[in-house]
Amino acid sequence: MGTIFKNIFSLFFFLQAFTSQSFLFSQVSARDQVTDTVQCRDEIGQSYALYRPAQYDNKKSWPVILIFDPSARGRTGVSSFIEAGRKYGFILACSNNSRNGPLGDNFTAAAAMLQDVEERFAVDQRRIYAAGFSGGSRFAMAFAVKEKRISGVIGCGAGLPNDRNYLPSGNSDFLYYGLAGTRDMNYLEMHDLPGFFSNQTRVISYLRTFSGGHQWPGSDLITEAVEWFVLQTMNRKIISADQTFLSYIENKTQNLINSQLSAGNQSDAMMYMRFAARDFQGTPFASRMTQLLTDSEKSAEYHMATRKWNKMAATEQERKEKYLKYLSEIVNSGSLPDSASAWWKNETRALIRLRDKGSAENSQMASRVLNFISILCSEQGTSYYRNRLYAQAAFQFEICTLSDSENQNNYYNLARSLAGSGKSKESVDALSAAMNHGFNSRKTVESDPAFGKIRDDTRYKALILKMK
Repeated sequence: MGTIFKNIFSLFFFLQAFTSQSFLFSQVSARDQVTDTVQCRDEIGQSYALYRPAQYDNKKSWPVILIFDPSARGRTGVSSFIEAGRKYGFILACSNNSRNGPLGDNFTAAAAMLQDVEERFAVDQRRIYAAGFSGGSRFAMAFAVKEKRISGVIGCGAGLPNDRNYLPSGNSDFLYYGLAGTRDMNYLEMHDLPGFFSNQTRVISYLRTFSGGHQWPGSDLITEAVEWFVLQTMNRKIISADQTFLSYIENKTQNLINSQLSAGNQSDAMMYMRFAARDFQGTPFASRMTQLLTDSEKSAEYHMATRKWNKMAATEQERKEKYLKYLSEIVNSGSLPDSASAWWKNETRALIRLRDKGSAENSQMASRVLNFISILCSEQGTSYYRNRLYAQAAFQFEICTLSDSENQNNYYNLARSLAGSGKSKESVDALSAAMNHGFNSRKTVESDPAFGKIRDDTRYKALILKMK
């Protein structure tokens, strides 16, 4: 009887283990495919999108990148990294819960995702990375500061966390690769990060700029970031050096520097020279880069580029501070002066002219300031709308339509705010403008309570009939 009991007891635990393992893999699709939703076993309501490389097996440990999108779009985050994950064998996971918002909620989502990935897969504990875009980028760095096991961060379009409790300190020693579009409102902030890291932390950092705005970078740029992590992992002897790979990265770096010099972008070219001299230290390539850097620093072009950069950065900062001050004065006064709309129209028109007809540096600067105005006013407008301050919300969203005139959401949000403040005619005009810029969802409009008071308006009815 004892033997029978032992056999039953053993069978029970075998079946329990088998069932547990089956659960872990039941939600995961085939290798080299993206699974949109993997439910965290130990955290109800937490999930993430997942990618496993084709060559994955449990016989060795694998690096992982934990990704954070500002709008909790798991597939979007994973898709941005999939080429790099496929090429270099990384597990990718992007939270469906972490978004711009309270840090506590995001820490919960990140911890749940990390724990679940570690339970399902063989993870290389020396190569756990975090990455994100915009607010997700800021959170990725905060998570690295809080969770000491994070070996590196890829930050896209934004830098330091807003909460000073999670700023990197003298003890921080993770890797950091920043990606910043030259027309991104956070470009100057990102440009200052390498200096901050080298002066105040032990973080080894790299900055890669590209032609673009506030957006997830292309997969080619993401792949470069992952390649830099692979390079640093070889430098730290965590994985074996691969001479073919090292030669490939040397050539890629040289081509990047050459392209910047050909385009007359002396400042960025020299920045990449400095990174190369450090990252390939002890090699002939590093010696060449050091000599090229020394020669370049003596050139008239370098000093001219430095003066132009400093002037442009100062002008951009002054403009941003002016717009912040003006908006703050309006908020504090509690009223909207009649001259406010005209003032903003003049300011945005001047910036648009500079963006469209100015020099390359001034055009990029104007784009960043317009981007800054649009994001700032959108956030403030959303806050006013939630607090039912519809007139103030409409004013903010009107500025959004001036600074980012191609964004259909700006016109739609303006229409909602105008409807709430009782301006039916102006609301329909804004809704028509939203439609002219690509908005075409009748279901969204008809289900939106904001338009409850104007549903009998003849022009509103006619407009709705044109939507799908």
